[in-house]
Amino acid sequence: MTANLVLEAWQCVGMVRPWQFKQPTYALIFVLDTLVVWLVVGLVSAVLGRFRLTVAIVMVTAVVIAFTDHEKTLLLQEPLYPDDLRFAGNGGFLVSMVGTRTMIALAAALAMVLVGAHLVPRLLSRRASAEEPPTTILPLWTRLVVRLVTGILCLASLAYLSGFNRPGNDARRAYDAVGAHWMAWSQKRNYLANGFVGGVLFNMPVPAMQRPRGYDAATMARIASTYTRDAARINATRRPGALHHLNVVTVLSESFSDPERLRGVHLARDPIPFTRRLMVSTTSGSMLARQIGGGTANMEFETLTGMSMSQLAAQTDVPYQTLLPGTHDFPSVVGWMKARGHAAVAIHPFTTEMYRRREVYRAMGFDRFVHDTTMHEHQRLGNHGYISDASAFNELEQQLADTERPLFVNLVTMQNHMPYQGRYDDPIRVTGPHGEDLADIGQYARGLEHTDHALRGLIGWLREFREPTVLVFYGDHLPAGYPTDVQALNGLRMHQTPFFIWSNFPAASTSEPITSPAHFVDLALEHADAPVSPYYALLQEVRQLVPAMDAGLRLGPDGTVLADTDLSPRAVRLLRDYRLVQYDLAMGHRYSAAAMLGPDPQPVDSRSVP
Repeated sequence: MTANLVLEAWQCVGMVRPWQFKQPTYALIFVLDTLVVWLVVGLVSAVLGRFRLTVAIVMVTAVVIAFTDHEKTLLLQEPLYPDDLRFAGNGGFLVSMVGTRTMIALAAALAMVLVGAHLVPRLLSRRASAEEPPTTILPLWTRLVVRLVTGILCLASLAYLSGFNRPGNDARRAYDAVGAHWMAWSQKRNYLANGFVGGVLFNMPVPAMQRPRGYDAATMARIASTYTRDAARINATRRPGALHHLNVVTVLSESFSDPERLRGVHLARDPIPFTRRLMVSTTSGSMLARQIGGGTANMEFETLTGMSMSQLAAQTDVPYQTLLPGTHDFPSVVGWMKARGHAAVAIHPFTTEMYRRREVYRAMGFDRFVHDTTMHEHQRLGNHGYISDASAFNELEQQLADTERPLFVNLVTMQNHMPYQGRYDDPIRVTGPHGEDLADIGQYARGLEHTDHALRGLIGWLREFREPTVLVFYGDHLPAGYPTDVQALNGLRMHQTPFFIWSNFPAASTSEPITSPAHFVDLALEHADAPVSPYYALLQEVRQLVPAMDAGLRLGPDGTVLADTDLSPRAVRLLRDYRLVQYDLAMGHRYSAAAMLGPDPQPVDSRSVP
């Protein structure tokens, strides 16, 4: 019970009135959570055979998990998920996220807990032995049998709990019976309402998508035929050879946003003046960001695949970690561009293992993966900073200049990744609604200024570059660190980042509504007047009626929230077709892959993604 209390209490640290988020029957949920913890205690005790050591290990583990959950929630506004265990071996990344001092403090606290958990039971047992007569000790073979039976029962129970989301799971029924209310739309609220253990159980592995009703080969053939006709209609007004020599570049700029759009936030100067002017003269708008302070890989996933996270199960937190690894190939714009003669390059100035990008990029078919140790430049700005955007953009320029074939390039920057505290010696002054100094946001804003300057250099280089190139530039999310009153003042604005689509040749300039990144490729094709495949014809038609979607949220072209009753019959049909196609490509038999995305590229040699 103490371990469960630690997990629960640390969730509430720094919160005002955390009890308001608890379910009315939270006491009963807490009992179920404690029973789950006891299964872990029983298993560890059965393996070790020493109760004091079991107590020490369980308490230390509880403290580590509680601390990690608190730090992740503080930084990313989302709790710890079972899949996050994949990061446990990446110590360097974890230290860079929370800071060396914090890690040292955690180590010291763990040492104290370990010593206390080991000594306190020993002292209590000595006092009890001094006051009570000795008890009979069971024979060795009896103890071994008890441990074996206990271990088997606990292991079997925990294995059953791993199927928490399977239909008919009795553990799930027990939680539902005592009043658990699962909030897939906000995992932070979900963990608070149902307890940390309940939240973890809810996020146990589950199929990324449930098979849609009516899914079969005949249905997918009908859908493919429909959008093949629509693509032909769209392409009748497009330039047939527009893609032949066109470079297509997508740049996900880490944490890039516009702080001046937020109510209650006041900056001493505009950190992104060049970007702001550029957005006026080209296709641009606001992207619907799934999270605050996190979710980078999910926005990248949507951009590259055209698949919306809104169609995936709530427990599919990061498709890069749960859906793509282990697949031989995964449908995306990479394969589509390669089938049309392009080479494909991924650039990320950080470790290759972050979000398992090495495996993911290989599955998507990238020819090269340029990362922190293989880049030509490694300039870092400020104190303990990441590789700069200027170095990342210079790498992009060199890849474009040195490759004879037209390129598809996907660049994910790192310069403005948290933590921001003490990053620059000359931060921009930023104040909050009550005049309070937002020091970390001021550091972040200075990083935006560096990005804006580097972007000016990139655009200037591309203007002189002779090969036609279209650039999709977007921020993945706002940074964590804004106070709660700023978040309350801004609502949906906390989930909007700037994006633009620019080309070094004359093209139409449009002002777009709030848009999901799943539509960036079909928007880029429209901007470049390039032909579309049936898949991108479907995406374009969805965008015209429902340009932005997230879990439980749909936005119309005017930015208003669309309820089910607000959808036109055509919108309902398009969304149903979209869901069927996404399931077919991501989870199903890929009946429609050849027709919707064209012929599959040749399998990628694993050596081609170093």
